[in-house]
Amino acid sequence: MRKGQHFARAFKRAVAVEYLQSGEERKVIAMKYGLPNVQTISNWVSLYLTPHEIETKCVNLPRINVNAVEMAKVETPQTQVPLENQQAVIEQLQKQLQKLEKQLQFEKDRNYALNTLIDIAEEQGIKIRKKSGVKR
Repeated sequence: MRKGQHFARAFKRAVAVEYLQSGEERKVIAMKYGLPNVQTISNWVSLYLTPHEIETKCVNLPRINVNAVEMAKVETPQTQVPLENQQAVIEQLQKQLQKLEKQLQFEKDRNYALNTLIDIAEEQGIKIRKKSGVKR
């Protein structure tokens, strides 16, 4: 990347969202897009995403509950399910998974389109997004 190169607001938002959702290190994302340093991504996250967006898009790893780990070690009796029923359940779950993946992709595309629309409006001087911070 040459010094002083500028990126579109939509691109900066997309990179910031990808960083939060993927859980990859900033270094990996910076190399992927040819950014000058990893601090650029942190700056973009704070400048182009609202606190609510950061909270909802961030990869949240579940906290480990020590009691749950201990309980998992205790063996529970498992009932035997006939093989035919297992296959039917697996097929049903696979169909449900495919449906949910399609819905997720649709919502991701919709979210990207709406954010792009807002970015274009803001470039035209129409203020849509609320500024983060405390009102006095």
